[in-house]
Amino acid sequence: MHVKGFPLKPLEASLKPKRRPTFRYTTTAIMLGLLATQAQAQPSVPASSDATQQNPLQQRYTFDLPEQHLLYSLGEFTATTQIAVIRQDGQPIDGTAPALHGEMTADEALRTLLADSSLTLSYRNDRTAELLAQATSTTVGNQTTFSPLTVTANRIGDDWIYHEPRSVSVISREQIDRTPPRHAADMLQETPGVYSAVNAQDPGLSVNIRGMQDFGRVNMMVDGMRQNFNENGHQQRNGTMYVDSELLSDVVIEKGASTGVHGAGAIAGSANFRTIDVDDVLLPGKDIGVRLRGMTGVGGEGNGVNFIGSAAVAGRLGDRWELLAARSNRNFGEYTPGRRRPNYDFLTVGVQDEFHQQIEQDVERVRFTDNEQDSNLFKASFHINDDQSLTFSYLGTELSYNNVSDRQITNPATGEVRDGDDAWRRFGDASTTSDSVSLRYNLNPSSPLLNLEANAYFVSTEGQRYTEAGRPVVQNGTDMTELYWMIGVCEANPVQDMYYNACRAGLDNNNRTQIDTYGFTLENTAHFSLSGMDGFSSNHGIEYFIDKGESTTTQERGGRQLASTDNTMQPSGERSIASAFGNLQWENKTFTLAAGLRYDYYKLDGSTKLPGAEWTYRDRYAMASRYAENQLANRTRNCHNPSPGSSERSIQRACDSIAAYEGYANDPTTFPNYETSGHFNPMWLSETVMQDYDVDNSMDKLLPTLSAAYRPNENVELFANWGRGWRPPSLTETLMQGSHPGDPFAVMFPNPHAQPETSRSWDVGANFIAQDLFKDGDRFFSKLSYYDTRVDNYLITSMVNVMPGQVGGLGHTMFVPNLLPMNFRGLELEIDYDAENWYTQANYTHVLGSDNQFCQKVYPLGSGNIREDMPDENGNYSDAHYEAIEAGYDSYEAMRDDLTYCGIDVIGMNSARQLPMDRGSLVFGTRWLDQRLDVGTRLNYSAAGGPEDFDFDLWPSYVTWDLFASYQVNPNLLLRATMLNVRDRNYVTGYSDIFSKSYGAGRTLMAGAELRF
Repeated sequence: MHVKGFPLKPLEASLKPKRRPTFRYTTTAIMLGLLATQAQAQPSVPASSDATQQNPLQQRYTFDLPEQHLLYSLGEFTATTQIAVIRQDGQPIDGTAPALHGEMTADEALRTLLADSSLTLSYRNDRTAELLAQATSTTVGNQTTFSPLTVTANRIGDDWIYHEPRSVSVISREQIDRTPPRHAADMLQETPGVYSAVNAQDPGLSVNIRGMQDFGRVNMMVDGMRQNFNENGHQQRNGTMYVDSELLSDVVIEKGASTGVHGAGAIAGSANFRTIDVDDVLLPGKDIGVRLRGMTGVGGEGNGVNFIGSAAVAGRLGDRWELLAARSNRNFGEYTPGRRRPNYDFLTVGVQDEFHQQIEQDVERVRFTDNEQDSNLFKASFHINDDQSLTFSYLGTELSYNNVSDRQITNPATGEVRDGDDAWRRFGDASTTSDSVSLRYNLNPSSPLLNLEANAYFVSTEGQRYTEAGRPVVQNGTDMTELYWMIGVCEANPVQDMYYNACRAGLDNNNRTQIDTYGFTLENTAHFSLSGMDGFSSNHGIEYFIDKGESTTTQERGGRQLASTDNTMQPSGERSIASAFGNLQWENKTFTLAAGLRYDYYKLDGSTKLPGAEWTYRDRYAMASRYAENQLANRTRNCHNPSPGSSERSIQRACDSIAAYEGYANDPTTFPNYETSGHFNPMWLSETVMQDYDVDNSMDKLLPTLSAAYRPNENVELFANWGRGWRPPSLTETLMQGSHPGDPFAVMFPNPHAQPETSRSWDVGANFIAQDLFKDGDRFFSKLSYYDTRVDNYLITSMVNVMPGQVGGLGHTMFVPNLLPMNFRGLELEIDYDAENWYTQANYTHVLGSDNQFCQKVYPLGSGNIREDMPDENGNYSDAHYEAIEAGYDSYEAMRDDLTYCGIDVIGMNSARQLPMDRGSLVFGTRWLDQRLDVGTRLNYSAAGGPEDFDFDLWPSYVTWDLFASYQVNPNLLLRATMLNVRDRNYVTGYSDIFSKSYGAGRTLMAGAELRF
């Protein structure tokens, strides 16, 4: 992380001013200007042209600093001189700095401030000073041993995003604690440009950035480990992760294409959920500590919040080891929706509805939203020496929840509205387990050319959905399903067709999907000079990951396993991406210029069944022969086994004609009208067959990026970024095949010929930072961005695809490329203002443009129509063949292959069916009792959303209010309370899963405590 030296007030100091300030830093250079107050000193003389060329260390400044903590004096020094002071060894900056008055050079002032400390000074360049601990030594004989330095990897607040010349946001631990999330998606509320297709009955999180989600378009990670799990859904949850908010330190959201270490295949950006570290547990100055946290619903307003809490133990053992162990539990019951101002517009708005009914459904509680999550975290860091460290981490989580169908609105049999508990149907149990293991190596010697980090990791996620036996087949009041199983016909192999449907209705199904991801990242950052010019840096490295999917369905009856088969509806196979990247940057006080290049190589292996057409040409002889055989069979049957009611005359006529048709069958040319009968016209016949198909796809791509920033003064930074990206197809998009569960009409087909999506994205924006803006000691930050992303070949879910050799495709579903470009544009705003005794934070996303349009190939896998391009026995082609040639095609088949269809009526609930809606939040808080008491409120706003051609909303607009409070009783005990949806507003979360149609939770009161010792 590279940060400019803008003056800021220390966050911890402003919240708890009586505490001795102690901070730790990452091994990356973090400027102390981030922790400084606005300096009162000014340069002694205006900067002339000569002065600006002078070494900044030798420029003279006027200082007026009191005797105070060294940290604050160093911060004010940075604010005055714009010379960054960094410390990379992770140790706290303690001690008192002497008073500093009068005019002196920057070098003289800095050495004076450090005179009474144990720190020494080293200059990296004329604007970067590094603090080093004095090496202590022990001499025995002729051998001298120096004391080791401890290198840590901890973080400070989230103000750094306002110093980054790109679109990046942070969800801080403070934000998470103010309004504890019921669902993981609730954490995204205060992040501009970020949404989620949340399903209240499924705790899986799907992150949407700027209108794009699913299948890796957003790289979702935990501590840099990709979470690539995917259960095939209605393209609202095709790519989910399972994360425990209780064990998080923060979340970093990067938006747009990137040539950085985590940018492979992610055209929308990345979301890195970072877990707690040792310093999140230990009290300042302590080497061993315990942190206990707990929160629960309060009384009748608890609304299903049973418990949210964790226990963590951490310690530093000597100079080498740091250990952390934590366990958490989240337990929720069903909740009640808000009762104020219900809106029923969204109830009957489905995938491609062309009508809207006025239906009111009375739901007193949102059924099957109960779930439980248990998580374990372990970290161990070993500092090999002053320059190297190894960190092992393990995170495991287990969730149990419900396997629920889509929202049920009306009963098809009666047309009556399903009220109350009948609104959702539970199929069975669901569970997910996820384990993430990593080994990270850091090398950071004194050389500016080497700051290396390598990370090898393994992530295994397994989801199970148990579906209980469906409704039995009943005939004339008899349960045929139970009867057939009782008499044993259902256990025959194979089951006869006449019993199949009834037998199948009596089976339980256990669907298991597992995806294992093996990954490795390596990156290095080097700082250097070129041709005597300082300010150059290079970030370069490699990334590799491979996903291995395995999905099975086990059929059970009465607890007995009867059969187990591969589940071709879920991802099975292997997909990998190998990437090499490099970024070169030059920066001085005013400008930043950077360029990057990424090379990606993609490979996918697997097997599926691909539909194809088998054509057979039947000439006149074959047609006449077939006609004669059919007629002979009919006449023989009518003669010897006539149907009841047949007349004697018709029976006799059939018997008399048998001999003639036996002759025709032996020699069809003896038909009197052999040459003229239309029954004998030659024709091509086709049959669609599913053929085994092995997939072995590979391709590569070069992807550039460019960026620039301009800082006209210390308060303003203007930036622009441009980049190319791509996303190769996933396992599901390439290999999915089979019948839709419970819906024989819908059939899923693979698309092994799908090509990668390619993107062009750019954004422009500005950072604004100010100190003492409205009053002494306040601080103001803001980031404004405009983004514009175009994606070509965007893969969408289409429900009308004509297969080879066929003429109709309704119900045939597959992932096909949109022939029209997809555009995503908008404005994002973040504001953070802190005046010590009160503060406010705001964010807003304004989406620009109109809904995207869709066009696709009518025959995505080819028409397979060869009959018009084949001559008959006389060498003649059909008129259609010649018409295609005249139209410029090589054949009629090529002309059919080129047919396209445009419209949104067959697209299904694609995540890009319509653009996200505008959204924002506003936080206002106050601090009392020497800033130990923090009380505030949050407003949440979502505009209405839905397709532009609808007269009603998929997601009605809403405003909700939250209240929060925390009280620091003493350094060890913190009390918290939160009331969500204070006004008990009835609402549906914007951009949530349109099939589950889940109301948001009504008024919810929670209270808890955090104890550290």
